[in-house]
Amino acid sequence: MRAHRSRGISPTSLYKYLPPERASSVLGKLLIRFSQVSIMNDIEEFKPPINGIATEAKIEQKFRERADALLPGLMDLIEKQGPEYMAEVRRQVQRNLPQTLKTIYEMHDKNFGILSLSEESTSGHMWERYADQGKGFLVEFDPSHSWFWQKMTEDDDLRHLHRVTYVADRTPAYLFATSAEDYLYTKETKWDYEREWRMILNFNSAACKAGKDHTGTDVLLFAIPPDALISVTVGYNASRKFVEQVRPAIAVNPSLSHVRLCAARRQEDGSIKIGAIDPAFNGRS
Repeated sequence: MRAHRSRGISPTSLYKYLPPERASSVLGKLLIRFSQVSIMNDIEEFKPPINGIATEAKIEQKFRERADALLPGLMDLIEKQGPEYMAEVRRQVQRNLPQTLKTIYEMHDKNFGILSLSEESTSGHMWERYADQGKGFLVEFDPSHSWFWQKMTEDDDLRHLHRVTYVADRTPAYLFATSAEDYLYTKETKWDYEREWRMILNFNSAACKAGKDHTGTDVLLFAIPPDALISVTVGYNASRKFVEQVRPAIAVNPSLSHVRLCAARRQEDGSIKIGAIDPAFNGRS
């Protein structure tokens, strides 16, 4: 089922660049990895500059709310200790900031995976970096498909496509003032060539775990609805063996009968163009 309401806020297509070894799972089994933040290329992912937990007034407000929830009248007992007691509480909260940030990061890394897609299909840098120097392939997705729009509530910050914002400088902020936009969907401008959109899902909804990657990190795969795919493009440096793997993977699966098979070609000026694949094209020997 497609959710065409999303057409107005996302591109008509989004793309995933992949190395050739991913074809057997993505095309053969319709499974794709959502990656932990700790293995992303940008080591600053989910690490916005934080200059404190909150203002002193905000810390005291939150402390009061927590104390009242734990035990009615507890705050009265605390206030009898004098103003220096609350001042020490505020200082202790601020001293715990590094551990608090570490705990938040590890929680996200353990429980949530990221699917990174791009608006761009002909980026030479992306083909080189993420599709094994043009030996791999490109999957075109329909971003209006309901699979990309699994929000549980209107203000759900996860479970749906979200455009990444690129900024030259990230101004330090209090943790309590940091939004999901700041934390999950903002990167430095040096990454803006990726023109990224991402979806973040809880690993609880993964279809399977496929061992560990070269870093020792669990590989969690999610099932791709066949009708969320639009096309598959083999790279401009794809081998004959790889093309012979991709063709039947699509042809023998009735649920992929609508998927176009294309080929990327590098032009003399270095640009990349994508077009229908020639029936006689067998890749590079």
